[in-house]
Amino acid sequence: MCWRIKMNNTLKYFRNLTMAFAVGSSVNVMADSIDSFNQSWVGQALDLQRGLDVNAPIIDNNILGTHNTYNSEVYTACDFSVGCRYLDPQQKYSIRDQLRMGARFIELDVHWTTKMEGIFSYPKRLLLCHGVCSINDKYATEGFDEVKSWLNDSTNADEVIILYVEDDTENHHADLYNQLMSRFGSKIYSSGGCGSIPDSLTKADVLAAGKQVILWKDGGCSDNANMAGLAYSGLGNVGRIWEDGTTLGTISEFFTGGIDSISASEVSEAFAAGGNIVNLDDMVMNDGRIEAAVWSWNPNEPNDYNGNEDCATQTGSGRWNDINCSNAYAYACEDNEGNWAVPYSMSGTWINGNSACATLGANYHFSVPTNSHSNQALKTVKEASGYNTVWLNYDDRNVEGNWAGVQLNTFAELRDQRAGLCMNLWGGNANNGADVRLHDCSGTVNERWWYEAATGLIRSELNPNYCLDMMGGNIGNGGNVQVWTCIAGHQNMTWDIVGDTIRPRVNHNLAIDAYGDDSGDNIGLWSVHGGSNQSWSIH
Repeated sequence: MCWRIKMNNTLKYFRNLTMAFAVGSSVNVMADSIDSFNQSWVGQALDLQRGLDVNAPIIDNNILGTHNTYNSEVYTACDFSVGCRYLDPQQKYSIRDQLRMGARFIELDVHWTTKMEGIFSYPKRLLLCHGVCSINDKYATEGFDEVKSWLNDSTNADEVIILYVEDDTENHHADLYNQLMSRFGSKIYSSGGCGSIPDSLTKADVLAAGKQVILWKDGGCSDNANMAGLAYSGLGNVGRIWEDGTTLGTISEFFTGGIDSISASEVSEAFAAGGNIVNLDDMVMNDGRIEAAVWSWNPNEPNDYNGNEDCATQTGSGRWNDINCSNAYAYACEDNEGNWAVPYSMSGTWINGNSACATLGANYHFSVPTNSHSNQALKTVKEASGYNTVWLNYDDRNVEGNWAGVQLNTFAELRDQRAGLCMNLWGGNANNGADVRLHDCSGTVNERWWYEAATGLIRSELNPNYCLDMMGGNIGNGGNVQVWTCIAGHQNMTWDIVGDTIRPRVNHNLAIDAYGDDSGDNIGLWSVHGGSNQSWSIH
């Protein structure tokens, strides 16, 4: 089994580290362009990493976030009549700009406290404040609106965030619920009742439900049934560390022995050790800590040198390069428990990865790490096996820059890795109920398919209006695979590509299975077992 360190809302990891945080106070962050940053190597590498772990449980994700996201110098203001707000800021950018820089854990402290709304009007409202509140602090709705604005940007449609509401609402949960729902309630993945984030939850699960927000509200179960059904009451086994560099925080940490700063090296160490969420104060683009969250690609890679580098390798350093797919290297193989292995004395081109890994047994498949801890584990195994460089199941062969592992980004053949036969629309007729079977690959349009990651549909090139479908909604062992008129969002024809398997989005415990190894043999659903007849490659 792969070992993990789960910090579970404690500081136990960093309490054993020597603190050496040194962010240059002279950094002119306002001179930086967030758009330019996102187009830089760091911004692009982090974006690719967020795509790598979509199908992995959140307990295995590496997530950058910000601590007290709302407490920013952007909102610092003083007014003679109402006083000052946010004079001890922890951030330099707005909530929305922190999201733009890659923060995917957003923390909003919501208090039920006094707000001056006129000379003689001092009602209590839900405000964003830290410790001691001011009658000049921002409404909670103002923070929610910034999150909403970012979520509504179509370029962020495939992003998932954790929104943490620190609950000092004095049981005004109905007000909180209404404010959240009116802003982006349709995007919140409902908890379904009081409980912590489950170990099995993935970003793919959230996106498949048409949602983007995992809402965590502390303080236990809410007395409001609607809020209890919407928000999670804890992180569960999702590990989180945070810093608190405010004046008040520093004084408090002196007595508690906590953390008042996190350095760049500590960001990378936390992720390598199995940590999930790192929340930063003063997250700025050029202080080194964002770059420290990159654990995958080598600097300035992938670069598609000479226009023919479309397959990824892990190099001797543990970082990745894109290489010509026709080169010869060993292969990174992972079993169903997360253990890595490299087949001995088996080197070849990238395309042979699935067959090479199959020699290790049915539980092994050609794979790619989805977090820093797993990447380090592969490096250790690779070195122990005597290899410097290994192929990863990660490529952009079909669309340059679209690194998606085994994905279909154009019409292509799907071949099962046991027999090398193609998924075929049987009879060459696209109509409702037409069967899908194995067939000798011949390059015909009834053997070519297109996967739409956003909708989960797999379309036939013979007639793109017809998609892979689970016959009769039989989502279980033995369920038959056929084609049917495409219906976006219908669970019978919505699929996820997980590694080199094709799984119903509604049940990731099943996969499309080649029942035989001869032309004409049927294709259907079966429990995931890691066998080569559930592994599909594209051609």
